[in-house]
Amino acid sequence: MTDNREFYASTIEGAVEKAAIELGLPSEEVAYRVLDEGNTGFLGIGARDARIIVEATAQNSALPETEPPETAPAETDLVDVPEQEPSENAAAADSSTLSEVYGGSSESERVQAPDELLEEVRLLVSSILEAMGFDARVEVYDAGGFIAADVAPDNTALFIGQKGETIDALQYLVNVSAFRDRPFFKRVVLDAEGYRQRRVEAIQGMAHRTARRAVRERRTVEMPPMNSSERRVVHMFLSENPRVSTESEGSGDSRRVKVSPTP
Repeated sequence: MTDNREFYASTIEGAVEKAAIELGLPSEEVAYRVLDEGNTGFLGIGARDARIIVEATAQNSALPETEPPETAPAETDLVDVPEQEPSENAAAADSSTLSEVYGGSSESERVQAPDELLEEVRLLVSSILEAMGFDARVEVYDAGGFIAADVAPDNTALFIGQKGETIDALQYLVNVSAFRDRPFFKRVVLDAEGYRQRRVEAIQGMAHRTARRAVRERRTVEMPPMNSSERRVVHMFLSENPRVSTESEGSGDSRRVKVSPTP
C-alpha cells in the first residue's frame, strides 16, 4: 500500500527541498511527480504554488531519527553535534532583528526621517491600497534604520500574497516612488499583522534545520531560492554557528544559500 504526500512551494525546486527535508533524503534522491508548476500571477495576485506528489516507496522512505547501525556514523562522531534549538540563537528573533535585516548602514538611513516624509509615505501607501480596492489603516513611523509602514487591511492574506510576493512588490513600488526625487534614501518596509517578523523566524527555523542536516550528513545543503533580505537572515543567523559556513549562489530569482559543514 502506498501513501502519497503532496508538497508545495513557490517553485518546484522549493517543494522538492521541503520533501527532502521532511523525508530525510538528499534532494536528488526524491522521486516525485509534478501536479502543478505554479504561477507567479501579477504582483502576486492570482499566484499559486507549485505542487508535487511524492509516493512513499522504498526510495522515498523517511529515515528514522537514529539511522541503522550499518549506515550511521560512529557514536563518537555524533557527540560533537549538539541539539541546538533555534531559541539559543534567537535573541535575534525580536524587533531588533528587523532593523538588522532591513536597516541600512549609510548616514542617511540612520538619520531620523522628517515628519513630512512619513506623511508622504502614508498617503502614498494609502492611495495604492485604495486603488487596489483595500480598506486599510496605515501607520507610518521611523523605526531607526528604516521607515516602517504598518498596514491593517481588510484582507491580510490577499495583501501579503503567496510567499509575500504582493507585499514585496508593493514595497518596491513605494520605495521607488517615495525617493524618486530625493537626494537620500531610507528604506520603507511594508508590514501587516507582524508578517515580516514571522517570516524572519520561519527562515531562522529553516536555516537551523538545514545546518543540522549539513553537519549530520557532512555535506553542503542548498536552501530554496530566496530574496536578498531572506538570504541575509540566513547568513546572520548561522554566523553564530561555528559548525557551518554559508554562501550565496546563483542569480536573480534562483539565487540561494548553500550551507556547508566546517572542516
